[in-house]
Amino acid sequence: MADRRYWMMLPASRTAAETAEAARRAEAQGLEGVFSIQLGCSPWVPLGAAAVSTSELRLATGIALGFTRSPLETAFSAMDVDHLTGGRFTLGLGTSVRWWHEDLYGVEYEHPVARLEEAVVIIKAVLSGRGRDLGRFDGRFYQVDFSRLAHKPPVRPNLPVWIAALRTAMVRLAGRQGDGLIGHPSWSVPWTLQQINGPYADAVKASGRDRSQMEINLWTVVAPNPDVAESVRDAKLHVASYGSIAQYEPYFAAHGFGEQARQLQAAVAANDRNAFELVPDEMARTFVLCGTPDQVRRQMEPLWEVADSICLQAPPLRLDARAAYDERIAATFYG
Repeated sequence: MADRRYWMMLPASRTAAETAEAARRAEAQGLEGVFSIQLGCSPWVPLGAAAVSTSELRLATGIALGFTRSPLETAFSAMDVDHLTGGRFTLGLGTSVRWWHEDLYGVEYEHPVARLEEAVVIIKAVLSGRGRDLGRFDGRFYQVDFSRLAHKPPVRPNLPVWIAALRTAMVRLAGRQGDGLIGHPSWSVPWTLQQINGPYADAVKASGRDRSQMEINLWTVVAPNPDVAESVRDAKLHVASYGSIAQYEPYFAAHGFGEQARQLQAAVAANDRNAFELVPDEMARTFVLCGTPDQVRRQMEPLWEVADSICLQAPPLRLDARAAYDERIAATFYG
């Protein structure tokens, strides 16, 4: 494992003791870092508990939604967590989906890529400690007057900002403005290699930076299981979850699964609890690494050609079934 850096996702909405223990265990297992997600919960709060129980583990938002707070609020929160952790924090940002922002948070979402780009420019100006020098920012989506901005100096003026991407436009944004790229948990292996070696590499080069200055963290869903049929069936739960999102249909269509994505949208809209059964085996295997632990390990090898680190995730199962996958993932990759 010495040359393979792994991350994990902190379980959301747990007690301080449970969160601290999960982070401590991740550090003891030799993981490089943990993500805290914004999905019906705060991405910031759990990191406070994780900070006090660890000393070397990297902590990151994975992801914080880009438009549910002002860029200044995001920057201040990032600096606070970096102070708490003594410089171990990474800000992971993304756009997620339209309905989450508009229907639940009641904020604007139109032109998400351009909107996030402006937000990142503002955030990085504040994180660097040079926000006041900027004076004003008059963009298409944000107008900010920094002339009276005052805050404690940052722990690190180069606090890394990673941008999460599904499709090419966000991949390019990560290459232009980010310090790293978070690969979507539904990325197929061919899509991963094509996007990173193509649009991402081109955008990094055009920004005047070098790939060695960037970090690529892939979120990879794996289902290592001695029972291969069960592995594929469990993988369908993950694929159905993302495949049912209308905004993601073009991505699945690019892999030849557009019709299946439309069927999943209809089934989920109709509250069909067995919608995952509409996912054919081939589709499950395309977006999740399925099979025995050895088979899953071999399927992952091409990803290490482009990844600096990988955050492994199990299919979205419940309780004991999820715990069993977590144990097999640890035994397969962290041992």
